[in-house]
Amino acid sequence: MKFPRSKNLILAGIAAVLVIFAIIYFMTLPVAEVAIVQRGPAISAIYGTVRIEPSLVIPVRAQNAGFIQLAEVLSAGRGAIGRNVEKGELLATIADEATARLLKQARADLRAAIQRAELPLPSAEALKVAEDNLGRLEKLTGLSNVAQVDFEKAKSEVNRLKALVETERIERDRNLAALDEAAKKLEAQMKNSEIRSPMDGLLTGIKTIDGELVAERAELFTVSSRKNYVRGEVDEEDVGEVKVGMEAIVQVYAFRTRTFRAKVAAIQPAADVETQRYTIVLDLENPPENLMAGMTGEMNIITGRHENALLLPTRALLIDQALIVKHGIVQSRTVKIGYRTLDFSEILDGVSEGDHAVLSDQDKLRPGRPVRQRVTKVAPRADVQ
Repeated sequence: MKFPRSKNLILAGIAAVLVIFAIIYFMTLPVAEVAIVQRGPAISAIYGTVRIEPSLVIPVRAQNAGFIQLAEVLSAGRGAIGRNVEKGELLATIADEATARLLKQARADLRAAIQRAELPLPSAEALKVAEDNLGRLEKLTGLSNVAQVDFEKAKSEVNRLKALVETERIERDRNLAALDEAAKKLEAQMKNSEIRSPMDGLLTGIKTIDGELVAERAELFTVSSRKNYVRGEVDEEDVGEVKVGMEAIVQVYAFRTRTFRAKVAAIQPAADVETQRYTIVLDLENPPENLMAGMTGEMNIITGRHENALLLPTRALLIDQALIVKHGIVQSRTVKIGYRTLDFSEILDGVSEGDHAVLSDQDKLRPGRPVRQRVTKVAPRADVQ
């Protein structure tokens, strides 16, 4: 039976309209971002936060009070924070005019005393004369030309002058030592007014300004080592499972696309007083060159591992619930969870390999409603394989 040409056109138009309405309807459906449930290694891990810290931090303090003058290299003030400093490099001086005047006078007194010490002692000439006279009398006494009493008298005079010369020498040396000690003491005081870097490192803190009056023992600068370490923190209920030597996966926010392997190097025995969290020291394998103190991130300390487990992205879970899209329809599933990390969770029951799990905006989707899908590739990281 053949339809008239007009009827064929009407049917074709109706079909086109239905297709258009279908397209419009499809385009109005909400879009669900989904990931494919797959198999891979599941790990049990303890979550913690990390912070990059310098290995050594030394506060630099003033040894005396006075007005501080920053070194030229620090003329930018706090803008100089982060610059490299070398051990012994001058950072600032603290003006102490009184000590400077005393040191100048002490040095002058010491020079004068040294010059006087190069001259003969006051009684040295008299001793030489007395010794020559004693020698002459000793010869005459042998010839019986001088009375014995005169010889003994001359001998006593020589002994007296020797004692006097020795006393003068002791007094001269003692005076020299006292002047030298006084000068060195003042030099040490002046040296204390020079603030120098205690080690090679980075200037990480300036707590004073040029020309400021500073007190004795006031903290002026902070110098940190160039070498850093990874300081992790875990909650009290988790620290008991952490052991030295365990592997960890570290992500630093400054390197979002990278993860780093690490090992637990030490566990500090006491919790932080304020946070009650425990510090874990990590050895980072192959750290990046531009890893800087102050950077933060997250870590997973691996405590267990299951191979070929069924994995679901952790962000697809709402406690023990997951939304699955099957044949374009949203389904709600109750799942049983095994090992769990920030990225992936092991699913023991509730979903199957190849299912499409909703990753985001779960609160905007309702079970039984149709949706469009946008598949996002989410694969287990190579660093846990």
